[in-house]
Amino acid sequence: MSAQDLSHEILTEIEVERILAFNQDPILVEAVKKYVLAVVYKQGVVERGKPHNPRVNWAMNLSWFATEGKVSRTDEELGQSLRAMTSAVQMIESGFKELSEMARPEKLEESNINNAE
Repeated sequence: MSAQDLSHEILTEIEVERILAFNQDPILVEAVKKYVLAVVYKQGVVERGKPHNPRVNWAMNLSWFATEGKVSRTDEELGQSLRAMTSAVQMIESGFKELSEMARPEKLEESNINNAE
């Protein structure tokens, strides 16, 4: 499903217009992206004034307390958490990519010229 298809399925016209306006401000887009993704992994790896990098290694924090014995988590549980967090970041990144691909449909001008003549 394309960004256009999804937008027509779930958004009103005014919501589409606001997203298109949102996409025109790259600083705002990056700020919102940072904030939303920081909520997913809450590791302090998103820094003010720097672009977001989804490949920052935040996985160590998952196992930090387990290695200190403060939290009882098996390697399997840590792996499941890591996979779930990675999937969440990928889905959010995908959503932002689709938002960036949204565009106004091109209006074709009707021609009064008869090409059959």
